[in-house]
Amino acid sequence: MKRSESNRGRNVRLLAIAVMLPLLAPGSVLSGQEPAVIGNASHSAPASVSKDDLAERLRRIVSDPVLTRAHVGLAVQVAETGEVLFENEAEKRFVPASNTKIVTAAVALDALGPDYRWTTRLVADGTVRDGVLAGDLWIVGGGDPLLSRSDLAGWIPLIREAGIRQIEGDLVGDDRVFEDGQWGEGWMWDDLFGGWAAGVSGLQLHPNTVRAWLIPGTNLGDPARVELRGASPALPIDNRVRTGAPGSEVRLRFLPPPEGGDVRLEGWVPVGPDSVPLYLSTPHPTLYLLDYLRERLQSEGIAVIGGVRRADPEERPSSPGWSTDLRSEPLSEVIADMLKPSDNQVAETVLRTVGREAGDGGSAESGIEVVDETLAVWGIDPGAVSLADGSGLSRYNEVTPNAMVRLLRAMWRHPEFPIFESAMPVAGVDGTLRRRLLGTPGESNVRAKTGSLSSVRALSGYLRDGAGETLIFSLILNGYDAPGDVAVALEDLLVEQLALFRRPVAPGWPEYRNVP
Repeated sequence: MKRSESNRGRNVRLLAIAVMLPLLAPGSVLSGQEPAVIGNASHSAPASVSKDDLAERLRRIVSDPVLTRAHVGLAVQVAETGEVLFENEAEKRFVPASNTKIVTAAVALDALGPDYRWTTRLVADGTVRDGVLAGDLWIVGGGDPLLSRSDLAGWIPLIREAGIRQIEGDLVGDDRVFEDGQWGEGWMWDDLFGGWAAGVSGLQLHPNTVRAWLIPGTNLGDPARVELRGASPALPIDNRVRTGAPGSEVRLRFLPPPEGGDVRLEGWVPVGPDSVPLYLSTPHPTLYLLDYLRERLQSEGIAVIGGVRRADPEERPSSPGWSTDLRSEPLSEVIADMLKPSDNQVAETVLRTVGREAGDGGSAESGIEVVDETLAVWGIDPGAVSLADGSGLSRYNEVTPNAMVRLLRAMWRHPEFPIFESAMPVAGVDGTLRRRLLGTPGESNVRAKTGSLSSVRALSGYLRDGAGETLIFSLILNGYDAPGDVAVALEDLLVEQLALFRRPVAPGWPEYRNVP
């Protein structure tokens, strides 16, 4: 109870800050509209304010006592001219969390192009006679980041059309298009069993996750039961969870598997009618896809006599027969599926693809080499962006707010900017911003990427201010000890100030996309 009251007190103080700031009334200009012509504004239009006034308001927000122990980085720039409106610790490096995906998306669009597609191949390794494939069925992955369960269901008619009713051999998954292991450098080991840290492979389902319920027993001390939601191969979990007292807290933890064993889940759930939802990663992505496909084939009357396995390092189909290629959605759509919901699996897959297409192997490291080369071309100083993965799960990632703003401005002038911008979450509309900035001048205006780890918050993107200028901003908080909702409130308050900023601009003021 005391903790709840403390949080409420902080929120009240934030509201007080908002009231004390001399806010401007919301303007009518939102993202995508033409810049306002101040000379023709009606008498009800809000008065203009100076750059110094804006800086003072922002300074008061980033200096709030709730951030006393936090590191606060902020950079704000006018896209059309490159004018810097405000900086706070903008050249210091911060852990960016999922703002890392901005870098991954931008470099992928530049390096691969919006029409890039991934190819998955089905190959019958042997002859088909009287409905029997005398050999293995290979699934050769191309790194498709959005290969779904419905896609696998669509393979069944293709296999039938090839005359296959029984597979004498194995289902073989070839995931060698990527060189890395399934996890990123610097990922926390106790995250690896959660769905947000699902592994990555050259052949994988999306999402590579399983949702389940943890159902308490009838009496105190009874074992709790894991029940999968929907059709799915069983998860290898050593479930040690017990039933606790009514009204007690849920306490769960995953322990790494011992050598050759299964992941262990320990803890307590309260007795009663309520189950506890679980969002879990699968075992190895390739093997899980093969298990799922095998079950689906069997249920559709196509028998698989053998088992499932990954291709050996030097193995190839010995006598390939029937085959078919399956193409993914274009990168332009994949980028939106990555940025709007902040999908870690897609981001890691895209980064590895960038490295593979550069000819340096399908690894995160090779993708990061392309990132470094691209950012150098865009005028971003070496060391201002240092990445270990493509999603932001790694705490080894570091960026400066100024570097993030420079990258966003480079994309604002990039030929693929419309695709990049439309892939961003939109405040009050979709993605990770769908419930934020509602009823404010930021609603339907702010297009930005969120980021969140424990003690890390980030928000970077674009908005139109009250005069129609395009403002680029990057706010990164590290080391804060306030509740997460308080950090979000501060982010939103700051963005509202940017959206409300209005100063005179010349009639017909252009976009100046090519200004350095």
